[in-house]
Amino acid sequence: MGIHEAWTSVYLPQLLTPNKIVRITPNEATWITLFFFFGTLLGCSVTLLTTDKFGRKVTILLTTVPFFLSFIALPYTKSVIYFCIIRIIAGIASGVNLVVIPLYIGEIADPKIRGTLGTFIYIFNLIGFLLMNVIGSFVSISTSSLLSLILPLTVVLVFSWMPESPYYLAMKNDVDEATKSLIKLKGTKNIEDETRKFLETVRLEIESQGKFSELFTKKTNRRALFIQFILLNGKQFTGDDLFDVYAQLIFGQFLDNISPTVLVAVFYTVKLLVTIFSSLLIDKIGRRTILMFSFMFSGILLLLLGVYLHVKKYNDLGALSFKYLAATLLILFAIAYSFVAPVPAIIVGELFPMNVKVFASLLSEIYFCILSMVVIYFYEVTSKYFGASVPFFTFAISSLIHVVLVYLFVIETKGITLEDIQKTLNKTI
Repeated sequence: MGIHEAWTSVYLPQLLTPNKIVRITPNEATWITLFFFFGTLLGCSVTLLTTDKFGRKVTILLTTVPFFLSFIALPYTKSVIYFCIIRIIAGIASGVNLVVIPLYIGEIADPKIRGTLGTFIYIFNLIGFLLMNVIGSFVSISTSSLLSLILPLTVVLVFSWMPESPYYLAMKNDVDEATKSLIKLKGTKNIEDETRKFLETVRLEIESQGKFSELFTKKTNRRALFIQFILLNGKQFTGDDLFDVYAQLIFGQFLDNISPTVLVAVFYTVKLLVTIFSSLLIDKIGRRTILMFSFMFSGILLLLLGVYLHVKKYNDLGALSFKYLAATLLILFAIAYSFVAPVPAIIVGELFPMNVKVFASLLSEIYFCILSMVVIYFYEVTSKYFGASVPFFTFAISSLIHVVLVYLFVIETKGITLEDIQKTLNKTI
């Protein structure tokens, strides 16, 4: 997912230059970017047909096919239309994974490490962003595409050995396979009591006959959905996807004529290291505390970045010292934001009961993709007509508002079983 999303960061600046065989306009560049998220919306919808029918594991393995096809096709693409089609194909696979992978992790992980495992989704995405921005800056589209084929092949070879979700197997009344899956996940055969309790919990949830409408008609689900939307709003309106798809173009605004490649590489390396570090803290400090501090410092740094661009618009900031200042602010933002980025993916696997979890994941990702397109279009319009600083000021205000929203509405799920989380949601006003 990270490779495809970061593709525009690396290759759109190249395709916008006049010396390329395939030359595009700024308007076409925006559409190439947005079509990936259109595909993601379609992919989210596909999960309704695959996740509960084929299982979490098989669905994840099936997504390697469109990833593989898109990487194969990219080297031969010579028109904007074909770029958009390929981006839709890649987006479909990404959309499926965005729903299914958090669902799978939430169902197989022990409550004590569930948060840590949940951050792995974002960590591997960051590795994709880093690889594409570093390697892609020095090789052609054809070479980077062929190298990227290694990734879906690796997923097939490695993930094929993973067990299916015991929740899914129990939901299908396959008790023997569910028990085998639990034994494999726990690493011990002495789990009779735990298995009995687990199967009883699943039975009670299945008997409730979950429907999409229950996300809105049941109190605990409404509360969980409200929390999820708060986090998704906060994540996107700190410029999450914007930095990922336009990193080199955005950093170029701060560095003028200096190549942003090195700074982008440092930016994603820092994000990767901090995210790994935060994964060790998220089950110790808790989601809620991390969210509030991350939103607060992200907001302050986005405000400073906006001030820098505003001053730069009316003053000469060509001195090297000012460029170091801009680079420092961007790196500090990477540190602050990296604590909040993986949390929504973790939360969606924790807040919702199994009988509506697929619906919740689907709705969350659809909403997230819509927000992605809104934020990207918002950035294009505001930076073009009102100045590059305006979107940064907007994102800063949004981040600071979400500090308050998290404090007021988000519950703590650290080390709490899925059953107890439901009880807490039911008690919350």
